[in-house]
Amino acid sequence: MTSDPRSHLPEDFLTLDGQKRFLDAFLPVRNQVIRDFYRDGGSGHDASRSPGRKWRAALRLLGTRGDETVPELYRLYYNRLFSAIWLALNWGPYTPEIRAVADPLLRIHLSQVNSVDTCWKPAVESAPADGLLVEVGTGLSDGWARIALLMPQVRIVSITIERDQAEIGRRIAGELGLADRVRFRVGDIFSPGTTRDLAGRADAVTAMGVIPHFPPPRKAEGLRAMGAMLKPGAPLLLFDAYRTRSFSRFMDRALISSLSWYPARADFRKALDEAGLSPVRFDIHQAETCLQFADDTRSTDVLREEFGPFIAWLFPRIVSGFMRGLLKPQESVYVSAVRD
Repeated sequence: MTSDPRSHLPEDFLTLDGQKRFLDAFLPVRNQVIRDFYRDGGSGHDASRSPGRKWRAALRLLGTRGDETVPELYRLYYNRLFSAIWLALNWGPYTPEIRAVADPLLRIHLSQVNSVDTCWKPAVESAPADGLLVEVGTGLSDGWARIALLMPQVRIVSITIERDQAEIGRRIAGELGLADRVRFRVGDIFSPGTTRDLAGRADAVTAMGVIPHFPPPRKAEGLRAMGAMLKPGAPLLLFDAYRTRSFSRFMDRALISSLSWYPARADFRKALDEAGLSPVRFDIHQAETCLQFADDTRSTDVLREEFGPFIAWLFPRIVSGFMRGLLKPQESVYVSAVRD
């Protein structure tokens, strides 16, 4: 029998101390899983000790070719260099409490966990305790892991286009004792077979940093596919961004090369409308609340061990400049929407 909706929020939810406790439990597991996963890159030797592999990965990232496939980009961006300094590739607004934290890398992690909490809040408030939640975009596993640990009976399906992410997620779930409640599947949200069995079953669907990866003509289609998984009245929960003015020519080229197309605010709202989704929450955060994130990407001690001192010095400075160019012309938004 399905339990009644939760009448109160978990004790550790949306609190700085609770988010720190999650990071204390999660980060050592996630980091060890990723180190183990990439130690032997399928070549029969320790890939982490190959200077050539490190340099090639770094140089490919800094000059991405136009013929890279989506899975190759995800492997390069999320699972190699970025995983060494970020919890995931989603920034988050810095609250006054987070700004007051002294450690810049901890600020990054806290802003992202706080974004997970804020985005998933309607699901945590209203979903049955043993309900089904669907996550579109596994990333580096901070989303599903945070909610699965907060809600000890909930079932989660996390969908990704990248097999490495799914396998890393499975290993993390096993280490955290969550393998019986969290399932991972590899598939494209635009392919009906990816989500056909989930149609009308989810108590909430979440996606963080996903909408820009939908090509401009297909944003409503992607939103519609996510909305189709919802039970009547259940929310689609998004944390994403739209541009408030044009990006620089360099940023436009860089974003297109990484398969990212940020819509204007009006186009974002239009895509929701065309998908048959009505926002009940549209919480906007100005660029200023996120810009400190760009400076904090300069925290680089973790990079030195895997990629050496030069990449540890150079890469974060490039990322910091890139993130500043990305964040200045946009606003971040938390959206909760239901099907019409």
